Amino acid sequence: MLSFGMSQIRQLVAVMFTDIVGYTSLMGKDEKRAFDLLRKNREIQKPIIEAFGGQWIKELGDGVLASFPAVSNAVYAAIKIQEACEAAKDFKLRIGIHQGEVVFENGDIFGDAVNIASRLQSLCTPGGIYISAFAHYNIANKNDIRSAFVGHEQLKNVKEPVSVYRILSTDDAGQSLSEKNEVFSSILPGYKHDIYISYRMNDNKHDGWVAEFASRLERELSATLKDKVSIWFDKNPEDIRPVFQADAENNPQAISSLIFIPIISQTYCDAASPVWKKEFKGFLEATRQDTVGPVVKLQNGNTASRVIPVKIHDIEWNDIRLLESELSGAMRSIDFIYHADGVNRPLRQIDDDKAGDPMRPLYRNQINKLANAIKDIINGIKAKETVRTAETVFEEPVARQIVPNVFATSVSASIKVQVIDRQRPNIYLAWTSNDLKESREEMAIILTKAGFNVLPSIDCPADDKTFKQKADEEMQKCVCSLHMLSGEFGRRFESDEEVSFPQYQFMQAKKNVELKGNGFNVFVWQDPNSSRSIKPAQQNFIKYIRNNITRNMMFSNSQGPMQLVDDIRVVMMKQDATVYDSKDTEIFFIFNQQDEQEALQIIDKLSLEFPIETMNILPDGEDAYREISTQQIPKSKLAVVYFKYAADWALPFIKQIWKQVGGASSPTPMFLVGEDDPRTNLARNFRAPKVISLIVPKESIPTEVKKVYSTL
Repeated sequence: MLSFGMSQIRQLVAVMFTDIVGYTSLMGKDEKRAFDLLRKNREIQKPIIEAFGGQWIKELGDGVLASFPAVSNAVYAAIKIQEACEAAKDFKLRIGIHQGEVVFENGDIFGDAVNIASRLQSLCTPGGIYISAFAHYNIANKNDIRSAFVGHEQLKNVKEPVSVYRILSTDDAGQSLSEKNEVFSSILPGYKHDIYISYRMNDNKHDGWVAEFASRLERELSATLKDKVSIWFDKNPEDIRPVFQADAENNPQAISSLIFIPIISQTYCDAASPVWKKEFKGFLEATRQDTVGPVVKLQNGNTASRVIPVKIHDIEWNDIRLLESELSGAMRSIDFIYHADGVNRPLRQIDDDKAGDPMRPLYRNQINKLANAIKDIINGIKAKETVRTAETVFEEPVARQIVPNVFATSVSASIKVQVIDRQRPNIYLAWTSNDLKESREEMAIILTKAGFNVLPSIDCPADDKTFKQKADEEMQKCVCSLHMLSGEFGRRFESDEEVSFPQYQFMQAKKNVELKGNGFNVFVWQDPNSSRSIKPAQQNFIKYIRNNITRNMMFSNSQGPMQLVDDIRVVMMKQDATVYDSKDTEIFFIFNQQDEQEALQIIDKLSLEFPIETMNILPDGEDAYREISTQQIPKSKLAVVYFKYAADWALPFIKQIWKQVGGASSPTPMFLVGEDDPRTNLARNFRAPKVISLIVPKESIPTEVKKVYSTL
């Protein structure tokens, strides 16, 4: 305790602020009754505050400010005060409690703690008690005080958001989730709960992470599913949880739930712990005996385990192997991990507001992913129950008639029809280094929405042999692969530390290109956020990829996943295309009708020295011209896109064509050349592998084309 002069003392205390609900309105209607309530409020609160060792500081209108030496004293007093008010039935109170350092001076107190307690009181529901995270830390282990996470609130005149909890009374409508679930039944008859959250006590003890997670998940599910979903979350210590009083392995009904969510921490995978033996293994045994089974067929045709691991720490490989041995396959988790150098802790809602690594996942996104995964499983279970006795109907494939789309063109009138398979293609989305796991999950969602079937659909296996087997099996089902790279080399094989899991998958994809020819495409994307720090082994790997790009391979420079997927769709999902009798030539010169007069003058000069094919883009039929270009460019040594007044056409056109002919792996370089008049053209350029971009005077263009051609 620090003293400042005779009357000023600085001290750490619990501050309680109370307020009568609706008092201002009552004062305007019935002044006498309002003063009676103030008297009754004083008569109720003052003896209770003093009985719990508190100090009555002062009244502020209809509010009361008090301090306590300990948070538990303040909370016990607040509960008694609310019980007394409920019994009196004259008025309701809002109560806010915060622990912090204050200054006592002349019988009053000052400091941020007073402001925060006051703000918590104003947020509180009538008849309720709200406390801050600082206060909650001190009562988290009190078995006779129950609480529930409310949310992170930005309080007035407080810099950082404050985590808010509410204190639950025994008959409070806001009971703990486990108590509420005794009232609610499962959406499927024969089960006690829809979701069971399993965790080690220490993962909730200090900061209430699991309690906050359970509350957030409940909110997200209420906005995701039409059904009322029940969640079992037991706040009791492990040794007194009801499930541990029963023999869960011999009595599977002790874990009677549709979905099981284990909170995978650094201590969860302990075969000797009661949580592992009674909850985790108990649920797995229950799924082997019930009608639903351990695995659910989803409505999109995929399958999912009824166990959804939520990882809050990066765990050791031995722990992953233990999990996979019990789950009889690779684990597919949803991760809530805060990734930073030397840090391995749970991701929290408050982290979303911090500036930092753009590759770090957002808490709100992970909660949403989990809610969507639960929705898919529940819908799959409901569909199975609905059609359990129905027979599966198989449809015979029907041949589709291809009708040629004929249009006028300035290149050639001789056309044929090329039939391209437009079914949903399977894409192999390679397992990544650990730092890109969340990015891979987001990429899988985007690819699925874009019309692809994404494989593999499980987390990366921990065992070397299983990994190779799964990677090879899944890749054989696909027509293309996507490899996402960061600055990390990725997990290395135990049998060969020079090779990483991501590297192995790329090499297998490269073999597929060599064996299948045009039947397989490989796309490589280096995350733009990872280029700042690249490990030496990864630098060598990326260099190897760039030096070995061949046909049907593309190293993409896309700035984001949406643009990347659009590039992949361009290559893999072409519409039924008209095939033109394109010719082998030296230069393919493309221009827009707006620039026809200037372009013809340039073409006349070039044609004196080179065989040249030209294409004049007319106002309509631009899609057709793109198709003509993609067929003619590979048969040309150089493709030139020229513009003067048509810059708004030229840039989008060359970007699209560059993607369609293979991007960095295109056999034909492209030259985007524009005139320096008008001056606005000086800002028009496109930089990409195999593309040269230049703005020069008109008279210099033939010379520049010759220079570029001479370097080929």
